[in-house]
Amino acid sequence: MNNLTAKSTVSSTLLNVPYQLNMWIGCFILITGNLSTFGNIIVFSSKAFRNRACTVYLLAEAFVVIINFNLVLLTRVLQKGFKISIMNRFVSICKIRYFASMYTDILALTLFILASLDRLLEAQRSPALRKWSNRTKLAYKVVAGCTIGWFLLTGCRLVLYSTSYGSCEALPGPYSIFDNYYESIVSGFCPPIIILIISYLMVRSVRETIQRQAVPTVNGELNNKPKPNLAFLRNTDKQLTMMLLWQTFVAIPAFIPYAALLIYSSITANWSKSAEYVAWENVFAETIRLLSYTFFSTQFYVTLISSQGIRKQVRAVFTGKNSVSVTS
Repeated sequence: MNNLTAKSTVSSTLLNVPYQLNMWIGCFILITGNLSTFGNIIVFSSKAFRNRACTVYLLAEAFVVIINFNLVLLTRVLQKGFKISIMNRFVSICKIRYFASMYTDILALTLFILASLDRLLEAQRSPALRKWSNRTKLAYKVVAGCTIGWFLLTGCRLVLYSTSYGSCEALPGPYSIFDNYYESIVSGFCPPIIILIISYLMVRSVRETIQRQAVPTVNGELNNKPKPNLAFLRNTDKQLTMMLLWQTFVAIPAFIPYAALLIYSSITANWSKSAEYVAWENVFAETIRLLSYTFFSTQFYVTLISSQGIRKQVRAVFTGKNSVSVTS
């Protein structure tokens, strides 16, 4: 059965689903993701957040994510949603797009993890660990180092991707297999694991600080007399826990299925499949690929939901009032 006959045995509606997914869901993620990213830039550029190492990482991440949305996701929407064949037609766009796909994704994740790590170090009891937090000059150097380092590690895609075989993909052979597994580990499995570990350590650190604030009295009972710092810490703990839970909730479906898809694609590349099986496979594959953009497209909204301090700051920025203090 040739390819045309195979396609004719599958419902045209089913074959059209991947295009509709990329057109409508892709456009939705593109719009909401850009709004989220520009929201982060506005908030973290405000007076209340300036001169903090954490802000340096988050602002750098936001600018990287803008490139990711408006180059990587936009080309996906145009080609796989509106059927404008730009990646398969122009080899330079093919190379740049697939390089930017991995480069911006890994760099943005690294910067987000560094911002979380800075907050974790700031909450530590040990002065030796705490002294490494909130070092703005060091943050700029680390951002520059990560930018150059990941460029060197992913730049091979500028050479080893091509349209020679009718579609934009890695050159066949050992590199194609390595590229899939490398991306699945670095961009798929590692991020949620690292985020979960840092989230757990951060919440534990804040709660240990709360326990130290509740000092026992002479009779061995806890002194429940209200303390401003203790109330602040409890409020921070509540908001921080909520934010990290939401981020983890988004991270798992964004990264794990994508990693599994890459591995599955490598394993089953030479399997014999029916036309209907391939059609359903494409539907699930496009859905998973679109979900992989949701972690970055929802960050601003997750922060708004979980942090009262950020909500106050956003109101202050957009109403033109003076910046207010942020509680988390």
